[in-house]
Amino acid sequence: MSTLLICNVQIVNEGMIQEADVFIRNGRISQIGSDLSHLSANQFIDGLGKHLMPGMIDTQARLSTSVDFSKSLAQESKAAIAGGITSSLLLPNYASQSAYPREWFSIEGSQLQNNLSVYYPASNNNLADIASIDSSECCGIYVDMASTNNDLRIDDSITLETIFKDSPVLVAFHAEDAPSIFESEESYRQVYADEIPFHLHGSIRSAEACNIATQSVLDVALANDHAKAHFLNVSSVEEIELLEAVRQKSSMISADVSSHYLIFSEADYADKGSLLKCEPSIKTDIDRAALIQGLLDDNIDNICSGHTPLMMAEKQAGYFDVLSGLPLAQYTLPSILEHYQDQILSLELIVQKTSHAVADRFAIQDRGYIREGYWADLVLVDLEGSFIARDEDVISAAAWTIFNGNEFRSSVVNTIINGKVACSKGKFEDIQAPGMALRFAKTDLVYDPVDAL
Repeated sequence: MSTLLICNVQIVNEGMIQEADVFIRNGRISQIGSDLSHLSANQFIDGLGKHLMPGMIDTQARLSTSVDFSKSLAQESKAAIAGGITSSLLLPNYASQSAYPREWFSIEGSQLQNNLSVYYPASNNNLADIASIDSSECCGIYVDMASTNNDLRIDDSITLETIFKDSPVLVAFHAEDAPSIFESEESYRQVYADEIPFHLHGSIRSAEACNIATQSVLDVALANDHAKAHFLNVSSVEEIELLEAVRQKSSMISADVSSHYLIFSEADYADKGSLLKCEPSIKTDIDRAALIQGLLDDNIDNICSGHTPLMMAEKQAGYFDVLSGLPLAQYTLPSILEHYQDQILSLELIVQKTSHAVADRFAIQDRGYIREGYWADLVLVDLEGSFIARDEDVISAAAWTIFNGNEFRSSVVNTIINGKVACSKGKFEDIQAPGMALRFAKTDLVYDPVDAL
């Protein structure tokens, strides 16, 4: 029997911060109390001066296409764990949008580093299979509205309606209007040929393109009573306004934002250039402020990493050849905690937006909260543990970070997955891989983000 006792810690959970002890037995939280020091445990952590939070559940992460699947799965999961991410929802491959191999189900319990599920990638060739998806093991359906591949791009209302009607799980959208993007690319190509300056990325993948696609999805979703739509990476004022309006009509619509959209703006292209290219684009300071306000007003449900482990070589080319995305998982939670340090987001809200809301929206079983009986997916953070992010410390195969040289004022001390201490101060414990395949409740209950607070 494995046991772990965490004492003298400030627990951040369900809108409160309270000092308590946590006793974990066989992977689950057994007791939470004011003084559990009398209990005997195999492992002990003194959390004095630290804060214990539910581990982050990341709604957007990708693996590398440059290395073997199993190796990438292990390496990128470890990068996530070092950053306090205990569960990841994997997006399809950013090059082909193909599904990840289902072999990860067979290696559960032996090679999964953190807890995982995979989005089912909708395409024009597999619509007939959507109705048969097992909702107990699949986190959602992924729809790419801006793919350059005609088979993978889904943006017409009839197909969207079919997906909503057939899907037993929520449908997650990369919502950008492809015709608008293609038109903008061609317009700028006439001026700059293939050497488009990267600071124009926000004009090419514009707020208007996001707004058009988001509105088209909402039109279909609101016309279908049970349509569950989740928008990945909202990035503009316009989308926030649409979401604010739709909250008054439906509680079946949700959205997330990646942490770097809360930090960077188009002004940073001057310094970061091609490294900052992502989809959708990082936009203006006004858009960034609107995203933060969207979290505060609960028009954005959760914060994610958007982790894409591209190699530096894949970010060093002309505009059209540079791939979109950044390796972010290892520093996502520290970057979010910077908003706490700046007195913008409370710890309670950060926990809501990184754990509680994801567990509720995706109906993840027994995770996302510090509750007796729940799996012990936890992160111990030191709000006074400042450190400098460096390329040489990056665990991801990408081997670089957009935060190179930046100081973070908070750090991850321990990451605990299913009751096992997986990582301590960036060092991995010599234990059997502790991750599991995520399981989801089969429920038709309506998600209410207000009740979730």
